[in-house]
Amino acid sequence: MVRSFPRHILNPGAPTEPCFTVSEVPHEAKLDQNECPLDLPEETKQIIMESLARRPWNRYPQPAEYLEVKKRFAAAVGLEPESLVLTVGCDQMILLPYLAAGGAGRTARIFEPAYPVFASYAHTTKTALDQVVLGPDFQMGADTLGDAVDVLMLVTPNNPTGNGPDRALILQALERDCLVFVDEAYADYAGESVVDLVQTHPNLLIGRSLSKSLLAGVRLGFGVGHPDLINVLERLLFAPYHLNHLQLIVAEHYHLIKPHLESMVQGVTEERIRIQKSLRRLGLRTWRSKANFILFEVENAAATYRGLLEHGVRIRDVSSMPGMGEQLRVTIGNKKENNLFLSALGTSV
Repeated sequence: MVRSFPRHILNPGAPTEPCFTVSEVPHEAKLDQNECPLDLPEETKQIIMESLARRPWNRYPQPAEYLEVKKRFAAAVGLEPESLVLTVGCDQMILLPYLAAGGAGRTARIFEPAYPVFASYAHTTKTALDQVVLGPDFQMGADTLGDAVDVLMLVTPNNPTGNGPDRALILQALERDCLVFVDEAYADYAGESVVDLVQTHPNLLIGRSLSKSLLAGVRLGFGVGHPDLINVLERLLFAPYHLNHLQLIVAEHYHLIKPHLESMVQGVTEERIRIQKSLRRLGLRTWRSKANFILFEVENAAATYRGLLEHGVRIRDVSSMPGMGEQLRVTIGNKKENNLFLSALGTSV
């Protein structure tokens, strides 16, 4: 007989709900996790895998290897290596501001609806969290930033809305005496960034991801900030031991990956425009998106979501997120998947 778990030994605030909520029903179109619709070409994968095979799998990646990879990756993205940290996706980058500037007795502010990890990591680090729920248009202004906090979390483009604070508002935020984190996980699709502000604003930390752009299965991200801050973050991570050989090799070969990413982004952007126009022709409200997904509104989100599943189309029901109503989010897939989604949606709404 299996004994019950003694929950009293855990922190009273420890979560009880299941971790994974993504549907895994059989599907023909997987449009629910904001992944890239294309994979790397086999020849590029082969180069990477041959390099991985030459690494000693019984040995840890060494600091010298990490520093050399950082130099090569930084050159490929046009940054200085001392201003860059490599991470396990952007999720790890979201955790780092809490570890560096949050914690017990300190406060962070996020703006809802937002990627749930922002709230989860505040709990994990015992950081007091001020959750500001935006209005129905999800717009931010100078008054939205609120009073003083220790960590200000901004996201552009934001998930699930696709919009976010503009450059002028980010500059206003940077005038504050706090750490300002800007999540740019979808920046490759937006075609804009505030990375250049790092040189003049040492309280700015930027999180980037390659997961949404092309490499979700590798879980590789990076952060950009003042060299002194980057040093703190790498100490917190015990770099390079937070990364494995595959992640480092992918970063080392990013110059080979980047052209494929840029080509893919162009195709996704064209499909995003097409799908948004199609949704509006169906009479549905949409929000302008700079990412690889679109937020749209229906009369009954739950029923529409179930109807799409019956047609083999997986999208994301975000209606239960703070500040949301009857909204769904669809990732931009390949043309076949997108056409299936539009066709199924026409019979589901």
